[in-house]
Order: sequence, then structure tokens, then C-alpha cells
Amino acid sequence: MTVGNSSTPLTRAESDLLQTLSARWTMHILLALHATDGLGRFGEIQEVVSGISNRVLSGRLADMEDRGLVSRNVTATRPVTITYRLTDLGQHVATALTRLREVAATQFDG
Repeated sequence: MTVGNSSTPLTRAESDLLQTLSARWTMHILLALHATDGLGRFGEIQEVVSGISNRVLSGRLADMEDRGLVSRNVTATRPVTITYRLTDLGQHVATALTRLREVAATQFDG
């Protein structure tokens, strides 16, 4: 696959990132975290991303952690507190998604 008028194929890293972003709910989760200054708990994310199941959210967050988009922090409280934070890469991607969302709002909302 090539991008734009360039004949240069996507790098492995570019392809991996696009593959990750194309998974259902991933962009919604990134935007939800971005809206909360890059930090959120599982339940908070699930409230914002309405319709996502616990299992799917858990799986997407794990995949996003593996890909370096979010980090997971476990605090030894009762009950245990788990928070998710956008990494620098996740913040860059979420910022780009926010710009795309703005374009969609101005160009496609009636």
C-alpha cells in the first residue's frame, strides 16, 4: 500500500499502527482518554465509550498497551485501582484523531 502520491510503501511500524487503529473501538478509547487529559479508569472509559463490553474493552486496552499507545498503572488499594494513561505515542495519535473528529463535525454534520 502506498500513501498519497508517494510510491514509498508503508513501513512495518506504519502498517502496524494503522492495523491497531482499525480494530473496532480503538479510536473511541483513544478519544475517551484524550478527553480526560490522557488518564482514566476502566469504568470511566466504559461510560464514555457506550456500547462496549467489559471483555472487548479489556482486550482493546491490553492490545493498545502492547502497541505502546497506553500504559497501565496498578495501585495497591482496596479494591485495587487500575488506571490507563496515554503514552506519548498515544497522545500524538489521539490529537490527530481529535483533528479528524473536528473535520468530520464541520464537513459531515448536517
